[in-house]
Amino acid sequence: MKALSKLKPGDKVAVLSPSFGAAGTWPHVYQLGLQRLREVFKLSHVAFPATTKIGASTAERAQDLISAFLDPEIKAVIATLGGNDQVTYIKNLPSEPFKNNPKPFFGFSDNIHFANFLWLHDIPCYYGGALLTQYAMQGQMDAYTVEYLKYALFAHGEKELKPSPVFNDIGFDWSDASKLQTSRTYEPNEGWIWDGEQSAAGISWGGCLESIDEMLRHQTRMPSLACISHKQISR
Repeated sequence: MKALSKLKPGDKVAVLSPSFGAAGTWPHVYQLGLQRLREVFKLSHVAFPATTKIGASTAERAQDLISAFLDPEIKAVIATLGGNDQVTYIKNLPSEPFKNNPKPFFGFSDNIHFANFLWLHDIPCYYGGALLTQYAMQGQMDAYTVEYLKYALFAHGEKELKPSPVFNDIGFDWSDASKLQTSRTYEPNEGWIWDGEQSAAGISWGGCLESIDEMLRHQTRMPSLACISHKQISR
């Protein structure tokens, strides 16, 4: 696996909608996410033609991904949200723009299709950090999220992943812009729940189970267990 370059304040990041056009559906949430990207992380964003376009074609979204990776001024790529149709076009992406220009990609849910594509080209990515769900959190960004996103974006080396002290699983309706300044109600988190008592180490592969199910049903190229076991992060 390739070692990815880290960002520094002032760098440009691409904000894309590889799946659903959430930025165009909830523009006020999108703008709050961009504000947090600037104010909390000191990064500037570059939007692409399909970022805010509702109903953008798969060809338009594919071109945005290609253009973002080819642009040397773009240091990372952040998805606005997930969706449900990446399986229809990710497998048709060309390899060269991505394997020759590796950079961090942040996204989850339907974006696991693109994450798997990058993984098969020896490019690690970050499962999380979508603009609308993490950056545009109502009230303010969660301190836990900020800590780990800053480490993923700017810091080198390994970091222990600790459980969040609190959690929430009840959100607000994004169509109600007045809720953007209202904080959610959190509950105490009891910590990790482990299956078994032994330790294990290795390279991780996985993601959204619904998307992995789609990969299996549509016979998308996926890594073998032997491939996973031989992956290593280059230093």
